[in-house]
Order: sequence, then C-alpha cells, then structure tokens
Amino acid sequence: MRSTTLAASALALAVGVALAGFSLAQPVVRTPAHAAAKATILPGHWEYDYKIGVIPVSSETKCLKPADAEQFSRGICTRRYRCDYTTNVVKDGKIQLKGTWTDKKDRVSPVSAEGVYSPESFKMDIHLKTISGMALAGSLNAKRISAECPPEEKTGETAAK
Repeated sequence: MRSTTLAASALALAVGVALAGFSLAQPVVRTPAHAAAKATILPGHWEYDYKIGVIPVSSETKCLKPADAEQFSRGICTRRYRCDYTTNVVKDGKIQLKGTWTDKKDRVSPVSAEGVYSPESFKMDIHLKTISGMALAGSLNAKRISAECPPEEKTGETAAK
C-alpha cells in the first residue's frame, strides 16, 4: 500500500508540478518579418485536471500569459527538473514527447507524453519511470476558461480546487 501511495504521490507531483512550474505555449516558427507565427494554445485563464490511471488526483487553475503560451511547444517540465527531449513534436494539433527528466541530484527518469491540442484545450497521456524504476501513467486535461484571468491570478498565483 505504501508503494502505491508513494507512486500516486510521485505521479501527482510530476504531472501536477509540471504545469505549476512551467509555462505553456506555441512553437517558435521562423517566418519572414511580415508573417506571424502560428499559435498552438492561447493565453488566458486555464483549468487543469490530473489523473493517475483513471483516478482523479487534482485540479487547478492557472493564468497563462502570452510568454507562458509560447512555452507550450518546448514540452512539459518543472522548475525542479532539467528536461531533455529526443522527440519533441507539437504541431498540427498533436503532441509527442519522449526524453528524460533529471533532478537536482542528477537522477534521471525517462518520460514520454502523447496528446492533442487546440487553441483552447489540450490533453496529454504521460508515462514515466521513477528513479527507482517504477512505471507510472497519468493524464492531464486542460481547457481555457476565459481570455481574461481573474485579478487574483494575474500575479501568476495558482488556485487549487
């Protein structure tokens, strides 16, 4: 039971913190100066729901600024990890990531994610192995609630539900 609880906590932390500590966004597309880059997701007030397997773990809302939206194509990551992806495809409404997360003690965990996105929502199925080798799977569903963030979230604060 303890290892199951620990595994659930690890995935909740990995997936939950993934968005709390990183910004999301659109890929950087090199275009002529007169052309605009194509957006992947829009900034605004977003709601995230996390699951381990089919079990809901948590929900939160977050204000994504335009700079946060630009991070989306770089892949999920947290401030606590260094994230390196050998596969990082975010285009045409599809997400495919494969790589590693390395913690501050240089311990490496393989991670992969697949999903879909639109300007106002995205869904990812995430698979990772803990540093002890335990395989974990979870999902992240996010949707844009509104174009404007509530005043209390404009400072970058996150509200847990």
